Amino acid sequence: MDTSVLHSPHQRSVVAMDICCQQLIQKMGGRAIEEWRACDYNSLSSQLGKQTKVYLSINTLKRLFGQLKTPQRYFPQKATRDALAQFIGYRDWQEFELVHMATELAAVKAQASIEAEDDIQTLPENKIKPKKPLYIVLSAVPVLILLSVLFFSSYRQHPADVKLVCENPYGYVPHTAVFKLKSSRPINDNEAYKIDFMDEALQSTISGKKEVAKFFRNPGVVYATLLYHDKPIDTVAVYMRTKGWVANSGNDTSRAYPIAGLKPLNPNNIYVSKKQLDSAGLSTSKPFLVGFSNIKPSNISGDNFSFTCKVFSEQSRPGTQCVETTFIILGEKHRHLLTLNRGSCVAFSQYKFSEKRVIGSDQFLGGLAFDPLNGGVVEIRVENKKVSIILNGKKALSTSYKQSIGKVMGVKVLFSGIGKVISPKLQDLSTKEVF
Repeated sequence: MDTSVLHSPHQRSVVAMDICCQQLIQKMGGRAIEEWRACDYNSLSSQLGKQTKVYLSINTLKRLFGQLKTPQRYFPQKATRDALAQFIGYRDWQEFELVHMATELAAVKAQASIEAEDDIQTLPENKIKPKKPLYIVLSAVPVLILLSVLFFSSYRQHPADVKLVCENPYGYVPHTAVFKLKSSRPINDNEAYKIDFMDEALQSTISGKKEVAKFFRNPGVVYATLLYHDKPIDTVAVYMRTKGWVANSGNDTSRAYPIAGLKPLNPNNIYVSKKQLDSAGLSTSKPFLVGFSNIKPSNISGDNFSFTCKVFSEQSRPGTQCVETTFIILGEKHRHLLTLNRGSCVAFSQYKFSEKRVIGSDQFLGGLAFDPLNGGVVEIRVENKKVSIILNGKKALSTSYKQSIGKVMGVKVLFSGIGKVISPKLQDLSTKEVF
């Protein structure tokens, strides 16, 4: 076995990406990638998007699988790698790569042991090497442990006091936010950090006194995460506020079209028409998303509130078999997310409350079957980090989480296609403050 994968971080990442591609192929049925057609790539893109909200084009997937030649191995940005890892059952790319490295290290050691035994067995009987004394073997154990610690710590160590700072975290849409590093000691320009902006902007490198400016066009909260050797070490939030409930839309997660100039909508009947979508420049001939957002600071606890509303969705559109409805409660530190589908599509349902996440492709979420074609009432109730989901008056789910999301900073409701929200209300269970 080639032990070079244990030496170069780049080589390890490339090998991990190759293994990820093989697991993607297996999840999609195992047919050789050379036999894939456009429909196969579209199917992967659709399933990936439904599960992770990251949609990749056919050409991007072809580059990933090596079917479109590039000067060097195509290696997508962190948000895409995280989505691919989540799609095949891991928390994120870092977890996938660390698990792969541990497996690879064990395999290399096992192979080396087998090869050593084979070498001994092939020697003439009178030349068989004597076993090493026990004290020599035992003395090597601490060395192996030290090497292992150094090997994995190269991915984990970072200067503990380096923080990410946003100079102007509050703004309206559109907003350009400026980021820099802060530390009690001088930061070496050769110490390269990265900032991950979720799906709202491309990942950027930052070091020393360098500043990074990012343009955000969507209402909401972006959790900008500082990475060191691809490990998250700090997070700051940027808030793109709105003046009440507003609408925007897009055909994927990378582009957004403000609707009606992001003017406030009637909170008792939040809705936009096809004519308004056309005026915004959105192509409604292919799958699209419509999002309604209300983003503002509050003193409401994101761990002790109730949220209720009535929603209506349209029937399936061409190219969209599963019309889903997503509710997002945005906090200062984390967010809550609930995606609902009708019964035949619950494999694409999911929920995420702070760090607790379950997706329908890994765990059957039949209790979350929900079809608001003729209207449906949704209630999300969080009492001291214990969650209850009530659909049309019936409890559909109970769960809990550990990490606080802080104060509520925004609410979003997303539809696959055109939808309507009636009288959403979010209220603090203790203070009775209404968002």
